[in-house]
Amino acid sequence: MGPSEARGRHATNLELFLDLVFVFAVTQVAGVLGSSLSLEGFGQGLLLAWLVWWLWSQFTWLGTAVDLSDRSAAQFQVLATIPLTLLMAVAIPAAFGTSGLQFAAAYLAVNLWALSIQGWSLGRDPATRSAWLRYVPLAALAPCVLLAGAFLDGEARFVVWSAVALFNVASAIAAGTRLRDGASEWSIDPVHFAERHALFVIISLGEIVVAVGAAATAVELSPAVGFGLIAATAVACAFWWTYFAFVPAAVERLLALADGAERGDVARNVFTFGHFPIVFGLVLYAVAAKHAVAHPTEPLGSVDLAMLAGAVAFFVGGLLGLQWRAVHHLAPERLIAIAVVAALCATVAGGIPGGVLLAVVALIIGTMQAVTLRRLDRRAVVGAVGDGLRPEALED
Repeated sequence: MGPSEARGRHATNLELFLDLVFVFAVTQVAGVLGSSLSLEGFGQGLLLAWLVWWLWSQFTWLGTAVDLSDRSAAQFQVLATIPLTLLMAVAIPAAFGTSGLQFAAAYLAVNLWALSIQGWSLGRDPATRSAWLRYVPLAALAPCVLLAGAFLDGEARFVVWSAVALFNVASAIAAGTRLRDGASEWSIDPVHFAERHALFVIISLGEIVVAVGAAATAVELSPAVGFGLIAATAVACAFWWTYFAFVPAAVERLLALADGAERGDVARNVFTFGHFPIVFGLVLYAVAAKHAVAHPTEPLGSVDLAMLAGAVAFFVGGLLGLQWRAVHHLAPERLIAIAVVAALCATVAGGIPGGVLLAVVALIIGTMQAVTLRRLDRRAVVGAVGDGLRPEALED
């Protein structure tokens, strides 16, 4: 292993270009959640968010196994998927209606093409080839079922597409199945893999900024709207602080410390599965924040309150999931923050102006993170005095 390999590599310009398409896809998913304020609309938005996340994850696993920085055939093969990926994103708003076939067909083509690129690279090594062969049957079946479901209507389409999400999960679990000789693993660069997921968190935070800015632009910029914008953005800043203060370094280290087949398990559980609640929580918040900024002096409706509480539950709950996977411990202040926001939204928030409510939520999340960092610093000092900075001190 050379010096550059030891340090790890970073996201390529091609991957950042591809991410721009997923920026638009996240905006489209947020639009679905915001346009249908019902349990059915929430279910459809959640499912579409998962499908978009899974397709992005497919490219991330591909990009960590294949170096796309060189002028290689793989680079141009990935570049060729961008138009179809954009077509898939454009079809998202009516995916459960008139554009379901376009959405599913584009999704199928991009997914299978990405699997082919990945298989061409991983097939050269017996260990990685074995893992890929365990993954590909269900992974290839899933988008085919998605296309078949596009010919159905209403609840039938939703049920079939939900089965696709289950196939996604099953394919990832199958890929991690151990062989008797242990020769089954994935090619994963810890630096690259952690960075790619941190970038998707940035994408999701960017959706909040766009939603809040668009909402403020659509109405007269009064002092009340200005306050609502500041409060909504303060929550986004608290979310950023909560994640980027130490989580990317912690999960990257956790991945780097894993070896062989175990690294694939960590990548799957901590990143592919573990980061989805964090991302979805941010998308939910973008919807609630947009409505609060547009009408900052009015209380949020019951659906928006549920989305706000859900946003905190998904985001902070996702961090708790990462923490449990890393150290088998749950920070009590995070559990308290979820409970306090949920109680606030379920009881008195119906009489509080939306802008004020968001300011209170920003204070709750900020206080939670301050407590977490204080404990983290204390544990780091103890570890440094003892046996050195222990891995578990990185995640509290």
